[in-house]
Amino acid sequence: MKENKLQQIIIDEIKKNGPIPFSKYMNLCLYHPQYGYYRQSRPPIGKTGDYYTSPCVHKIFGYIIAKHIIEIFNSMETEEFYIVEGGAGYGYLLRDLGEYFSRNYKKILEKSKLIIVEPNPFYRDIQFKSSSVFFKNIEFINSPHELPQINGIFYSNELFDSMPAEILQTDSDNNLKQIFVDFTNDNFLEIQDEPNEDVHSFLNKWDIKIPKNFRTEISINVEDFYSEIAKKINKGAILTIDYGYPRSELFDISHNRGTLMCYYKHTVLENPYIRLGNQDITFHIDFTLLKQIGEKFDMQTIGFVEQSYFLMGTGIIDEIEKIKNENFNDYQKEIIKIKNLMLPGGMGDIFKFFEQTKGISIIPKGFSYKNRKQIL
Repeated sequence: MKENKLQQIIIDEIKKNGPIPFSKYMNLCLYHPQYGYYRQSRPPIGKTGDYYTSPCVHKIFGYIIAKHIIEIFNSMETEEFYIVEGGAGYGYLLRDLGEYFSRNYKKILEKSKLIIVEPNPFYRDIQFKSSSVFFKNIEFINSPHELPQINGIFYSNELFDSMPAEILQTDSDNNLKQIFVDFTNDNFLEIQDEPNEDVHSFLNKWDIKIPKNFRTEISINVEDFYSEIAKKINKGAILTIDYGYPRSELFDISHNRGTLMCYYKHTVLENPYIRLGNQDITFHIDFTLLKQIGEKFDMQTIGFVEQSYFLMGTGIIDEIEKIKNENFNDYQKEIIKIKNLMLPGGMGDIFKFFEQTKGISIIPKGFSYKNRKQIL
């Protein structure tokens, strides 16, 4: 029923205004106030959802992020330290940060103000319940435009990959077209047309040159969001955890069909024109773009590495030993879960940690085992 209602809303939009940019279609599918995928009341993550995220695999992931935040905190001299999360979802990461801080470093809880960027009241309620046990100073905002100037850290886990994106296509002569979505004969279909002025401006601004015979995604929404965060950091860091590539790898021939994917009940699909509002739509982000945006606003790029190396560098082995000592009987079960965060070819390789700083001098331990920032 929901799918039919959302489909009709999109069809009506196309009938009224003509074919719509793919970004608008994606935005309606994911974020329509009533019927969008991320406005549903059922959890999209975990065993009963459509996909797993690192925080729901094991709490040790949150512990590692907490250890990293403590590093940033200790590198700064500030009366008030801001911790800002974007895309907090069901609050697993917030809960695990708070738990680690309360056990190991209560000082940071005493000096911190937590800000959660979350426009959805349904998620706000869940996030507040997860975090208020530990954090006493919590504020919700709808977008980074509402942030004050802050000293602290902004972090996100799988945030940018779900922002609405445009699909672009080049031919053998490198003529560029933009994908628009039409509806005819009871089916959605893609049509190619001249790119919007905003698309041309975006490509020129960030010196993005798409190869011949190539299909790819760009997101102006990512630029808007990340640039606003970078502007609001007085002193501190931006930590981005997501899947994606440096631009040189993103435009490798192996990705010439684009990176757009859909997730439904732990199955990867390539068709975004089915199950409207009931499946996730996502793409691999351009980490070079984040580097460019941040540096435009005086952020310094300090690290880029696969998840497994960041977890190792920040001390996951020490945390595993603590689990072994605290709960030896269930140790093997815990290790099996933790391995999912580290395995080559899985989460350990797919997810990347990217960080920029401003006004502080630190190379965090997470980038001590390996650092690939030079390829961005």
